Amino acid sequence: MDIKGITFTIVTQIFLLVFLLSASKPVKADDKTFVRKLCDQTLEPDVCLNCILSDTGRESSNVSNMTYSILFCMYSETTYAHQCADHLYQNTAAVRLKTTYRVCGDTMLSASNTLWDGLTKMEVSDYKNAHVSARMAHLDLLRCVFAFSKYADVPVPAELLSYMVQAKRLFDAAQFMFLLLDQ
Repeated sequence: MDIKGITFTIVTQIFLLVFLLSASKPVKADDKTFVRKLCDQTLEPDVCLNCILSDTGRESSNVSNMTYSILFCMYSETTYAHQCADHLYQNTAAVRLKTTYRVCGDTMLSASNTLWDGLTKMEVSDYKNAHVSARMAHLDLLRCVFAFSKYADVPVPAELLSYMVQAKRLFDAAQFMFLLLDQ
């Protein structure tokens, strides 16, 4: 290859790189400021901010997209909690503990499914029913906690508790976003 061919190839590659970088849509500084301002008004600003900024595939310049991101994060946490409770259920022999893990796993599965319904409602701008789904999932979180005091009277295992606490914190952040959507 001669020097002109190499130069043409390099220029073409640079042009394509610049084009691809400009075509991708990272979170703009203005969007980040907007997200930070709204998240700072929630009960859980750090959880809110981390969740929304982790969803790079969704535009974060409007409240409905931000709420969707938070519900999706909450859905993920309840799914992890369900998997954790299911794993604990399969690996214990104590009858009362097994009952506790089964009840908790079932309620976390219910929470996860309910949040998926809420995400579907968010996609069609049915914010009121999406909010109802989030509240129902929140109640399922509490049912799991109550199962531990009712059936086994033992503390919630740390890994399961961490997923549940994160889901609860995301619910608290979502509450504020739903208030904005209801206006």
